[in-house]
Amino acid sequence: MKEKMPSFAFTSKEVATTRAISIKSNASIHELPLILNTSESSVSKTVKSLESKGLVKTRRNGLQKFVEISDANYALSLSEMIKADPYIPWEKLISYSNISVLFSSITGEESFEREISQVSRWRAERNLKMYGMLTIGEENKPSRNRRLIRFINEYSDHVSRKYFLDKLPKDVVILWRSGYRCLFRIHAVREEEKQKTFKGGFLTALSAFPEYGIQFITSDSYYYYDPDLKEITIEDIILHTILIEPDSQTNTTYALLLILKEWNKVNFDLLIMKSSKYGIEANIISILKYIKSHRGKSHRFLPKWSELREKAELYGIVID
Repeated sequence: MKEKMPSFAFTSKEVATTRAISIKSNASIHELPLILNTSESSVSKTVKSLESKGLVKTRRNGLQKFVEISDANYALSLSEMIKADPYIPWEKLISYSNISVLFSSITGEESFEREISQVSRWRAERNLKMYGMLTIGEENKPSRNRRLIRFINEYSDHVSRKYFLDKLPKDVVILWRSGYRCLFRIHAVREEEKQKTFKGGFLTALSAFPEYGIQFITSDSYYYYDPDLKEITIEDIILHTILIEPDSQTNTTYALLLILKEWNKVNFDLLIMKSSKYGIEANIISILKYIKSHRGKSHRFLPKWSELREKAELYGIVID
């Protein structure tokens, strides 16, 4: 069975058409078939697809329809990249599954590869390595082509934003986002409404604290969405509490209370490993050092040990 292409991926025709539009700016629909050696109906279909991805825009002048690169940052970066390196076969390198692998290797976000098979991933990695877009070795490090890196970063950010724009309610406040994963806040709603609105989302951070006997009164609910996550762990809840506002002493204090209350249940190796994926590994390492030393002077997000002890007593948590 033919594998379904990721919604954000390009066909080789789309890349070739983008190349033609980049080189001959303000081209008409009638000119492009001659440049691309294809039919006008095929070009019209491809241009419509490129419009839906935000790469090109069209305008009419009388009976003529003209196409040009859109004003989106990723569209301009793609056009600049193609013009700067015209001899690189971009049609092969950024189409189909290749772009998913480039998204993952350049941004470090593995969720972009969730729509492709192992075979497609292997084939894409092989093709990209062949043209020097990935290093040859065990680790698939991206090339140093700064234009490619800029385009991939901008386009993947657009893809991620659009994904959650379509997935989440409009009144959601996204606190952290990476690929198809995000932490968000929304004003508290009735439970039955939550089930309809947040299918696949997990209650987390401060909103999950009552399950551990730690009450935090707020009119907001915090959720974490990851299409591949089957259950949320205590390590996730701790990290999401900090992720809301990494420099917040209040959030760090509550994360500390949960760690201390559930000390025997927390997997600290897993906590550190997951923290690196959220970009808060330094916070977690500082917190663990703080617990051992009982000192909180080195970072403003850490409370004084005496203040933490007083807070802990309110929840029946005994600390040294």
